Amino acid sequence: MVEQKDIKFSRHAKRRMKLYGLSEEDVLNVLKNGSKEMAKDGKLFFLHDIKGKFKFPVKVITAQGDKTLIIVSAYPLKKRRKK
Repeated sequence: MVEQKDIKFSRHAKRRMKLYGLSEEDVLNVLKNGSKEMAKDGKLFFLHDIKGKFKFPVKVITAQGDKTLIIVSAYPLKKRRKK
């Protein structure tokens, strides 16, 4: 779960969302219900299955500002992640 911050979508994220048919609601659902992990570069990413829309989980990559959460990218994975 993400703490309450203003959420902004980067141009790249908006383009990926359009390409893969993801809505802002889908992305917010991933942020709210997905598992949260830290990437090697310090960015947070979230993974969550969107049932009936994609075969594999959707990944949302974020960067955090002081008062904003920036959605850097969002896309469905092409295969399951290894545990």
